[in-house]
Amino acid sequence: MSLSTPPSWPIYAEDEREAVERVLCSGKSNYWTGEEGKSFEQEFAQWCGISHGLCVFNGTVALELALRACGIGTGDEVIVTPRSFLASAAAVVAVGATPVFADVDSTSGNITAETISCVITEHTRGIVVVHIGGWPAEMPSIMKLASKYEIKVIEDCAQAHGAEIDGQRVGTFGHVSAFSFCQDKIISTGGEGGMILTNDQSVYDRVWSFRDHGRDRESTLLTDHPPGFRWLQHQFGTNARMTEMQAAIGRCQLLKVGDWVEQRNKNARAFSEKMQSIDGVEILRVPSNLKHSYYRVEVAVSDEKLRDSLLLGLNRIGIAATIGPCPEIYKEPAFQRFGLSPQIPLPMAEQLGRRTISLPTFPGMESIIDAFLPCNCLDNP
Repeated sequence: MSLSTPPSWPIYAEDEREAVERVLCSGKSNYWTGEEGKSFEQEFAQWCGISHGLCVFNGTVALELALRACGIGTGDEVIVTPRSFLASAAAVVAVGATPVFADVDSTSGNITAETISCVITEHTRGIVVVHIGGWPAEMPSIMKLASKYEIKVIEDCAQAHGAEIDGQRVGTFGHVSAFSFCQDKIISTGGEGGMILTNDQSVYDRVWSFRDHGRDRESTLLTDHPPGFRWLQHQFGTNARMTEMQAAIGRCQLLKVGDWVEQRNKNARAFSEKMQSIDGVEILRVPSNLKHSYYRVEVAVSDEKLRDSLLLGLNRIGIAATIGPCPEIYKEPAFQRFGLSPQIPLPMAEQLGRRTISLPTFPGMESIIDAFLPCNCLDNP
């Protein structure tokens, strides 16, 4: 089997293209001139089951603003995962704090209360919990640990739209959460985009301010001012507002994402069933109380030789397989340059980097998976 035109994601449907055109034709393309952004915030928060949402221009700035809103900065330590896109740790550096790496679980690839507890110090002020690949982290036990030490928890849900723990959506457990709507995410708002969620009014007010040049929310929206210029900037912030075009796409996709996540689950199961027929491949079983959103599906392999053979073979036939998320982001030169490598060994993160393969699951893969023959993906040049 070979794919002359491999499937791709995202595919912007007619209703999404029309929504963007409608915004452009209105001339109201900025957050403050239109209603798409404000509506998207409300609808996404309601879909997740949380009080407040704030849309921003990407997921990285969502993490940075979430950290700032939790009061995290210079002199603070924030516990992070080594197995992620580097933004989850780089955002900590961006606010002046120090990332501290905890090891991960051997199956989910997520940090856990147990691994986090090994690296807590008197300087720990936050934990960034990534639901890697859409597999929910163990939030109840992490929140219990965080409460004991009065630590703020920021959920990184960039790859976990629609994932659940005991029926509760991820992004609603921590003090604040950050979502990404980047190019290939489960929701993709035209190349970039992000959302911040919280139930905490004070966190919401601070994010609102940081996102919009430091404007005070109460002075801007809830205060009567005398005629003349209004002095609204109570602190320094930035401009991280989402455009109305991005928000219009997001609103359309929010109506579809439930079906998309269900299809991703079906595709992941079908892919896994076929891959497990290969000697040396192990399927990673998700506990029954969790709903995985399957940004991608990972399978374990017995050794690096088999991993490399499968990667070459899968990509040769047009299936975009990878080794998964970066297993040890602290090996990036930027972290090493500033002495931010972990102080203790993280053997499980290293091991998962050697023995996992990540496969696409997006809607549109169905016919490819149906036609896929595992014997064709072993690289035998």
